Amino acid sequence: MFTKQFSAYAVASMIIPFTKYLLPILFLFIVVPVSHSKVVVFDRVTTVQTPITISVQTRNGFFSAGGRMVDIYLDDNLLKKILTGGDGYGYLKYTPPGPGLKKITARSNTDSASGLILVMNENEKAIIIEAEGAFKDAVLSDEIRESSRKAVNSLSEKYKIIYLSRFLGKNLIGSWLEKQNFPKSVILRWRGPKTLENLKKQGVRLHAIIGSAVIISAVKEQIEKRFSFEKTKYGKTVKDWDEISELLLPPPLSHPDEHDFFDEGQ
Repeated sequence: MFTKQFSAYAVASMIIPFTKYLLPILFLFIVVPVSHSKVVVFDRVTTVQTPITISVQTRNGFFSAGGRMVDIYLDDNLLKKILTGGDGYGYLKYTPPGPGLKKITARSNTDSASGLILVMNENEKAIIIEAEGAFKDAVLSDEIRESSRKAVNSLSEKYKIIYLSRFLGKNLIGSWLEKQNFPKSVILRWRGPKTLENLKKQGVRLHAIIGSAVIISAVKEQIEKRFSFEKTKYGKTVKDWDEISELLLPPPLSHPDEHDFFDEGQ
């Protein structure tokens, strides 16, 4: 009896938190077209002169299909031809000479797909945005969507933006972000706290994270500034994107002439 009750509780504890994302997820699947490519390129983040591993996967439908030749291009320049292994994955080490958002394209026969590598300078800082937690309300509300777009675009002028996806995936999230004119950047798959650990190993300076209470709790030891629209004891709960902008962006400087005027009047 106790076992059955415990099992029911365990299942409910997993399902109930997920239900708050259900409506936005269903809406995204309806309005955002998603293609199922036979080639996948995974986004990556690193710093200048820090080697990164370009990862690709060849598929047959939803399943991996290994043993295929893949041409890897960087901004339309061929880097190398590689062969995917039995698990469908192929790898190529690359050391970026300079900063920027690099486009990686993988071509296998008539199939192709693209991904991004964000290369940061060591003095630049990044803000991580978990898409499902940060944008779930923006999916269904024009007002919140406009507010979030304005805030993220403003943040991107001072910081590098790194998107995270917990369960929707790069294609669906990327299509929605592009359609809504959010800043273009990498979309990393959430693999637990090691996702942030890997970024730090690449020399990436993490300034803040915006996401669900689950994510905020998981990274409480890794990043100091943590914000969520959900109630959490492991970060700051914010009411809207305007509050996030106020907390993360410095106030505009007064015009120098104003200071001169007041100084002279003293």
